[in-house]
Amino acid sequence: MKACVLHAKKDLRFEDIPEVEIKEAEEVKVKILAGGICGSDQHYYLDGGIGSAIVVREPIVIGHEGCGIVEEVGSGVTGIKKGDMVVLRPARPCFHCRYCENHQYSFCENMRHLGSAATFPHVQGLFAEKVVVHQAQCRVVKNMKPEVGAFGEPLGVAYNGVHSLGDIIGKNVMVMGAGPIGILCAAAAKTLGADRVTIFDIRQGPLDIALQMGADEAVNSKDNPDAVKKFSEHKGTFDCALEATGNGFAAMQTMAMVRPEGTIAQVGMFGTGHQPTDLAAFSGKGLKWHGVFRFYEEFAPAVNALESGIINPLPLLSASYPAEECVKAMEAAVSPETCKVQVHF
Repeated sequence: MKACVLHAKKDLRFEDIPEVEIKEAEEVKVKILAGGICGSDQHYYLDGGIGSAIVVREPIVIGHEGCGIVEEVGSGVTGIKKGDMVVLRPARPCFHCRYCENHQYSFCENMRHLGSAATFPHVQGLFAEKVVVHQAQCRVVKNMKPEVGAFGEPLGVAYNGVHSLGDIIGKNVMVMGAGPIGILCAAAAKTLGADRVTIFDIRQGPLDIALQMGADEAVNSKDNPDAVKKFSEHKGTFDCALEATGNGFAAMQTMAMVRPEGTIAQVGMFGTGHQPTDLAAFSGKGLKWHGVFRFYEEFAPAVNALESGIINPLPLLSASYPAEECVKAMEAAVSPETCKVQVHF
């Protein structure tokens, strides 16, 4: 079967790999329809890894956002049958370590995550004609376009971010960063009860998309540099915030704009050297800072929101390429002119 295999930095090939097979009773074989290119996939392609801790050491099938059609099920699978369409959760916890036993599946000590070079041998991803996953990684849907289903994973991250803020019913929420995750955070916040959502970025195009997807106000802090100062007056304007850039300067701006004792969900991941350098607002205003790592129980509600049409992610989709053009797709994904790029089989 064919797959998009990364051999090294900037060395992505569409090539033959061995056919995947079900080996355990609770596994499911899925024929992939569509998959989204994530920021981590872009780092693997551009840098050959993510920081210094995660390095590609062997050929790896990339990709962890996707959906497909069930081709075969193991003898112990229940609730899923051949022909079902499923949206895939990339994380496969072991279900028996101390964290899994406490239902903290995102922190499983033996986690296997599709398309991840964090472990060796690497966990192969879903940018392939077929993939084998555990039944717990499948969410059956009845009426969904593949290009919508491929947003299940990033929307799960956004739902986790909003979930970590606690009760946001009637709250005034801000989102820092209008990348795909930030825009999905804004959409998720509106569906989960926020009264008003304001999103910030320095690019107008993504801000316009955020308005299409539910944000009430979009602030271009490059064109309107006084906006952050205005929203920071009287110790802050917003009840809570989602920081979706992973940029230290943006995080400090976020802290300045949140009211005392407000909560910030840190959805963006700080790269080395990009952490905030001034935490005075954090301590001085008694802010709560909640790290957001992947998701688990938020997956079903996120897929439900897509299937019901409560959230339409398609304004985010900049382009879709056949899998054999995966290099073109990746080059498009890393361009600042695009939001989300997908590959399809």
